[in-house]
Amino acid sequence: MNRIMLFLHLLGAVGMGFYLLLPFFLRKTWLQNRGVLQVYYWMNFTVQWILVAQFVTGLIMYLQGNYPVLWIILVAVVFTGVGAFGGMFGYYCRKAPPSFEEDRTGWLKKVRFHAILTSICMYLILVLMKFPYGW
Repeated sequence: MNRIMLFLHLLGAVGMGFYLLLPFFLRKTWLQNRGVLQVYYWMNFTVQWILVAQFVTGLIMYLQGNYPVLWIILVAVVFTGVGAFGGMFGYYCRKAPPSFEEDRTGWLKKVRFHAILTSICMYLILVLMKFPYGW
């Protein structure tokens, strides 16, 4: 059972790799295309559901192991950050301005900001998963 959960957890981590690559996908010319924005939104939507699966498989593996309290707190905070910033990224992709000539810079900054913070949190999750018992 533990090996199956680990396999599903690793499969979910591969699916969440979108968040690591997200800042590199945010070219200004790409963000002006509605079709590209819809693809980003639906990829983000899918990864948010993978995040829920990651939570369930991670919780099952956590209950079978013995981990330091600091690690548990850090994982909970960073995991919440991935979900929150990823959700805000999806919100701003869905609420793109109707005309990109007006108020484009504020919207672009918000999209990039949330994408970069999501990517940073995802990187921190990878570091925490690699070293669960400290450095």
